[in-house]
Formats: sequence, structure tokens, C-alpha cells
Amino acid sequence: MIWFRRVLLAVLATALSTHATYADDATLSFVRRHCVECHGDKKQAGGVRLDGLTGDMSNDGPRWMTAAEQVRRGLMPPEDAKQPSATAKTEFVNSVRHELAVRTQRKPNLGNLVAHELLFEKAAASNAQATEATAPRLWRLSPDAYSAWVNDVACGTPKGVVQPFSAGAERGVQDFAQLARVDEPAAEILLRNALTIVKQQTRHDIVDGKVQAKNDTVREFTDLMSPTAMPTREQLLKALSKQFRLALGREPDEADVAHLLKFYERCASGGDRPGAVTTMLTAVLLRSDVIFRSEFGGPDGMLTPREVANAISVTLCNRRDEALRKAVDLGQLVTREQIAEHVRRILDDPKIAKPRLLGFFRDYFEYHKAVEVFKDEPKDLWHRPDQAVRDTDRLVLHLIAEDEDLFRRMLTTPLAFANVKMSIDKATRKEVMKRSLIPNAHNQRGKSVPEELYGLKEWTDQQPFAQPANTRLGLLMQPSWLIAWSENFHTDIVRRGRFIRERLLGGTVPDLPIGVAAMVPNDRTHTLRERVSSVTRAESCWKCHQHMDDLGLPFENFDHYGRLLDQDWVLDAEATAKNVDYKGKPKGDVLRGVPLDTAGLISGTDDPKLDGPLKDPREFVTRLANSDRCRQVWIRHIFRYYLGRNETLADAPSLQAADRAYVGSNRSYKALLVSLLTSDSFLKRGPQR
Repeated sequence: MIWFRRVLLAVLATALSTHATYADDATLSFVRRHCVECHGDKKQAGGVRLDGLTGDMSNDGPRWMTAAEQVRRGLMPPEDAKQPSATAKTEFVNSVRHELAVRTQRKPNLGNLVAHELLFEKAAASNAQATEATAPRLWRLSPDAYSAWVNDVACGTPKGVVQPFSAGAERGVQDFAQLARVDEPAAEILLRNALTIVKQQTRHDIVDGKVQAKNDTVREFTDLMSPTAMPTREQLLKALSKQFRLALGREPDEADVAHLLKFYERCASGGDRPGAVTTMLTAVLLRSDVIFRSEFGGPDGMLTPREVANAISVTLCNRRDEALRKAVDLGQLVTREQIAEHVRRILDDPKIAKPRLLGFFRDYFEYHKAVEVFKDEPKDLWHRPDQAVRDTDRLVLHLIAEDEDLFRRMLTTPLAFANVKMSIDKATRKEVMKRSLIPNAHNQRGKSVPEELYGLKEWTDQQPFAQPANTRLGLLMQPSWLIAWSENFHTDIVRRGRFIRERLLGGTVPDLPIGVAAMVPNDRTHTLRERVSSVTRAESCWKCHQHMDDLGLPFENFDHYGRLLDQDWVLDAEATAKNVDYKGKPKGDVLRGVPLDTAGLISGTDDPKLDGPLKDPREFVTRLANSDRCRQVWIRHIFRYYLGRNETLADAPSLQAADRAYVGSNRSYKALLVSLLTSDSFLKRGPQR
């Protein structure tokens, strides 16, 4: 077993190289002349230090972009410092932007380092021609795709199969191709899983010297389990053909057959032929092209038909699509129109499971993380974040199915699902909607039920329903999103604002500097808005918090359980001090209501239709929903999710084409995906970098 594990590691462990982008001497000189005096070893204004910047932007990209944006907006150098010429400023900003855009940072959440106008201005398409196409790559199966593969190969998940891969710890998009590796622990799990799967495939009993297969086994395999019969070459070939089709969606080639039959003979030399068969079948499941899909391309630089089939299947469905496999055998998937036809077929067929359509919205909004935020359940609320997540899932699926003006509707729809579950009616065998959580007369006594969060006085099966006017609009006011972007005991103004800045405005916010303790004062006699502002408005903090706080403040219309507020609540210190029993023992806090302040501000986008003050979250999301820039930023995130990498200047034509396809099709999400999955960015590969 030790030698087998070592061979497996050698096959599966794939080194995926990273590449740097470098700043030129003039760009570095600008920083040394105009920045390090205030941001160097002796002085770090605003807690920012730039003297350690190197020309390698693969490591320093966020700091480079922060410096460039400060110069672009005229905030740096400060007014009392020696100023570079306007030409020098422009050249510095353009140099940083271009270097980051040509081959941007490879980690998730750094895609916004490419300036938005470089991708969506008309001139970007011609500029993109001089940049590099996507390099050939191997893309490891995601955790969900691996689970789907196990189900397909083993006709269900056998007991004992363990997930070898974990989702990334990054915010937002989790499945980035260059980050997915197979280390030694994962390889050992893959080996054990393969053995378990083959055991499931070959389950049998020996009765009167004959093999009797169990249910859900593979006949071509169980026929070879006799301890006395000698398998014929034809039987072995049928078994290999079946395992290849199950595991890889293709027939084995001559080299595969020769290698595996030789391997079988070596294993069978000890006399255990059924054991040799299972080992041979296990070896097929451990091939690198099972765990990784290749995107190397053919002589013309385009993905081969088989690579296209695998890429589209896993991109949309997490599993191989049989019709795509047949199309490859028929010599199709050669032209873009043939590829587009199959993408439309998959998107239009309700019988084909497409979990990655919902998966994008989960990764983008991250509302599913509501279940991870611990909260004490209040006395007056039945707090069920898991149900809130299911309700939002149902709303997203409804909007995707209608596929009309999706971006605007996901931010501004008044529709909602509340406390629903789908089940099969035993009489009609059709799916029906039912009330999910039914309160217990004792355990939930005096508590509001989940549907009351959405303004329902009683549960209804007529869903989705329109929520009361001036209450909630879109996904950013769904209880699940509000809970996910909150803390244990209060809302999270800063993280909500960062979400808007990065996911909808396409901006960047530096991570919290090392050594800075981000603490909100615990003085409950003031609102959270006042407490956060008392800390973040300090000069050393505001340089970063100006990009976040004003964007998170409008959502103070809701508490951290996702409940709509009509006023804010603070501790009444005087009344609390008097609230004691006859022995002088405190009886608890006394709160008093104060006027609710939901004002906010959009700034720093250079878009006059976006920038400006806000009075409440409904005005906020409506303005975002009507913005071309926000829609295009959303498309950039869709690109990252389905292509598994950040966008570069070379992708400008693909992004602009996707935006045109979306706008020109009554804003159809399906049309957008067809455009992306038939673009050069998806289908074309350049030389290895």
C-alpha cells in the first residue's frame, strides 16, 4: 500500500505555478519621491507604509492599487507636500492600473484591482489584443463536483466515502482553478474512496460456487468476481470500457488498455484474480484526468471538443452531461454555434440539475452563511436562519426561472418566499409548497414565527408574495443576508459597506492592517451608528473606512436578526439604575427608543448617477439596480465564478460582449451565460506562461 500511495501522490500532486507582474523603475521612483516620506520606516501616516513596496505586484497588488487610487483622486500627496506634475500623476496611475490589469492577481477578491473603465470602455477591446490569453491549465474538481462524480460512478454515495476537498477560506467565489490542489492527505482520502467505490460496484455473494450480484452493482464487474473462473480478454475489455465511461465519460484508448491489462496481469500473478480486477478498476478511478480536467487546447489554441464538453458540464451542472459526450463522439462541439446550442439546451431543460446557477448567487451574496453566525434567541422571536436561507434560495430560483431583468430584480424585487418547503404530494405525485416550520404551542409560545419577518400576518401557500410597501426590497434586505452580514450581538456596518464597495461598485478596500484592534465601543447608551463613527472617523482609520461605512449605514433599518425597525434602541442608563427590586438587586436593562437614522452616502465611483446622499436602503438598492456600472461589476463576478479566475485586459472583449448580450435580450441571465461560455476567454488558450 505504501508504494501505491507514493505513486498516487506523484500522479495527483500538480504544481500550479504563479506569475508576477512587475512595476517599472519610473513607477517605483514615483513612490520613493512622493510617498515614503510620510509612509516610510520613520513615519506611517494613517498606518500605511509604502517603503517596502517592491516591483512584484503579485504580492503587493492591493497596496499598489491603494496608492494609485489616492493619487488619482487627488488625496495624495497631501496639499502641503511637494506636488508631482499632472503628467507624472497620470503616468503613475496608468502604469499601476495597466500592470495590474495585464495579468491581475490570481487570488479571489483581487479582481477589482483591474480598473473598471479599462474593461468596459470601448477602447478596451482594441487594447486587449496586445495582452495574453488564458494560459493552459488543469482544474481540479470542486467539492460539489467530486460528490456528484461519486454518485454517478457508484450509483449513489457508498458508506465510508469522505470528501477529500474543502471549500476555500476566501470571501465570495470559492472555486478558483489555480488554487485547487491535491496534497498528501487528500490523495490518501482519494485512494480510500476509490477502494470503497469499487467495493460498492462489485458487491456480490458466492452461492453454490456462482456469483450473485447485489443491487446497484455493475454487471460487467460482478461477472469477474468468481474465485475460480478465468476472465477472458473480452470480459476485461468490457469492464475497462464501462469504468472509463462511468469515471471519464469516454472509451479507453489503446495505450490505456495495454497499460491496465498489463497492470492486471501483474496483480493477478499471485492467484487472486477477483482482487486483481478490483485493483485494476480502482486504478481507473485514481487517474489524474478523473480528478483534474485539462484545458490545454488544440493546435489552433481552442479547447478540444472533449475539453469543451467537460468544461461546460462541470461549469453548469457539477457533473458530466451525456448529450455533450455524445456530441463529441459525433464530431460536434467544434463551432461556437454548436457549443451555444448545447449551452442553451442545458439552461432550458428543467430536468437537468444546474446547481451552479444557484451556487453563483450564494457565493456572490453569501447569504447562506447566516447559519454560521451565532446568536442568542430572543424571547419574542423564533430565530431560524436555516429557514431564512432556504427561503432566499427559493426566491433566487424563482427569479432565475423567470429570467427577466435579473440584475435589477434581484436588488429591488418586492417578492419573497416565507417559511416554505417543497414536498411531493402522495396522491398526485407532484411537487407542492407547504409551511416548513410549524410552531410548538409550548416551545414557541409568545414568539413571532419566521413568516412574520416578511410582514405576513398568517402563512399562505400563495408564494411568492409581495411584501408590504416601504419594507423590504431585493436580496440585500432578505433576513438571511442581513443575518449573514451581522455580528453575534449587533449588525455589521463595516462589512456590509465593504460588500457594496467590492461586489456592486467594483472598488477595493485594503485589509485591516496588522496590529490594529478593530473594536466597537460597548457603550449601549449610543446607537451602533454613533459608536462605529466614534472610532472609524479618526484620521488614521477614515482613509479606508470612507469606502465602507456610509454604504453600510442604510441597512440600520434592520436589526441583527433581520427584523424591520421603526426606531433604534439604546440603553437608558438612568432608568436602568432605578430598575431594582425591593432588595436593591438590578432587574435588568431598560431601553428607550430613539429616531432611526438610515442615511448613507455613495462616493468615489466618479459616476454622477451613483454618487450622492441616501435616505434609506430602498432608495439605495434602487440606485444600484439602475446603474450600468453596478450591472457590469456583477457581470465581472459572474465571469470569475464560471471561469474560475480573475479578469484581465485580454477579457475586455468577452466582458463587453456578455454585457451587450444581457442588455439586448431583455436582460436575460441565460443569454449572458451563453455569451460567456462561447467567448474566447472560456474557449481559447494561449501559450504556457
